[in-house]
Amino acid sequence: MKKIYTFFLLFLCSYPLFAQYETVVFNYDRTYFNEGQPLPAESNLMLTGDVGSNIGMVEVAIYDSPDTNKDPLYKNAWKKGASSSDSRFTLPVNYPLRGNEEYTLVLNYYEPASAQQQRLLLSQLSSALDSYIDQSFVVSKNSIELRKHPKNMRSDMNAIVNQGLQLYKNQINYEFQGFSDIVLNKLEQINDLRLRKARLNILAREEDDKRTLRLKYAQEQIEALKVMVNQEVAQYANTQLLALTDSKKITDYATEKTRNIIAINLGYGGVYYSGDFDNFVSASAPYAGVSIPFGRAAFSSDFWSKSSISAGVFLQNLEFGEDNVATGPIVKRPVYVALGYRALPFVRINAGATVLQSDQGGNSISDFNVDRVYVRPFIGLSLELNFWADLNR
Repeated sequence: MKKIYTFFLLFLCSYPLFAQYETVVFNYDRTYFNEGQPLPAESNLMLTGDVGSNIGMVEVAIYDSPDTNKDPLYKNAWKKGASSSDSRFTLPVNYPLRGNEEYTLVLNYYEPASAQQQRLLLSQLSSALDSYIDQSFVVSKNSIELRKHPKNMRSDMNAIVNQGLQLYKNQINYEFQGFSDIVLNKLEQINDLRLRKARLNILAREEDDKRTLRLKYAQEQIEALKVMVNQEVAQYANTQLLALTDSKKITDYATEKTRNIIAINLGYGGVYYSGDFDNFVSASAPYAGVSIPFGRAAFSSDFWSKSSISAGVFLQNLEFGEDNVATGPIVKRPVYVALGYRALPFVRINAGATVLQSDQGGNSISDFNVDRVYVRPFIGLSLELNFWADLNR
């Protein structure tokens, strides 16, 4: 046992740590990666490619199908520094791709929006919001009523702004968060407004009748709402905006074929037979087996990728006493099934059950008797070695 532990420690000392990034070069003209090679799988990527001097941001989005109208699996962006003259973009893709799969990638190129583009954007948003507000009110004899609940109206106006901003991004990561509670309070105030008090709230002329005053009062309140809404939109539209100038869509691009791993366990385990602390009967022997992890390291949590179900056979029969030697069914060696956990690199702890058979009454493989088969618990410590098998060929 001492030699085995020493062997494990030597393996641990030689275990290296590597950065899990692979460089992927995008060819803009040919619209492929790495000279047409499949994308790396089960690894974080470092995406790079050429950009023009006018490009201020490159955004990459990854989808699991050609349908890009849904939310992407992953999105990230590269932004050019204020004083940078880089002719290439480089951005990390911290989303490992699965092997033997196809993904759709979209690369969007943005350049700084001109003052004219920003003015046009703000004008278009203001017109759309004003039109929506005008058609959302019903002015009756004594009140103003909203066609929708104030919260639903705010949601609609948020959607109008977000739709109008689809072709724009913000240089300083300031996103439009939707209209404030001040706007919502104004909508609720107008919805509860009573026009009978119009003469008390506006400057009236002698020739104005009640209907004229009420209509004028209603219009003033609606215009105040429009001003409030347009001011909040202008706070975003007047910041450093980037306008979409080009887009590349790469549909159903394949990832590399991943290798199938067979984990072989070579270890030493102890099996409990009977007794308590004062009269403890057990035996130990080396064993070999395979383990199947509950998850792959690139896609599962650390716990599940290190946990496994293991099965194997002891290389020797177990001697619990001079006249008590245990073999196993079928293969004439004890077999085990266990749950395992890779506590250290290359080292797995196993705990489970061993299926034994008393060797009394026969020694050949055909001497199988259910009455002589029994189960006992065992624990073991093993060295785990990974072997790769290309099962796709």
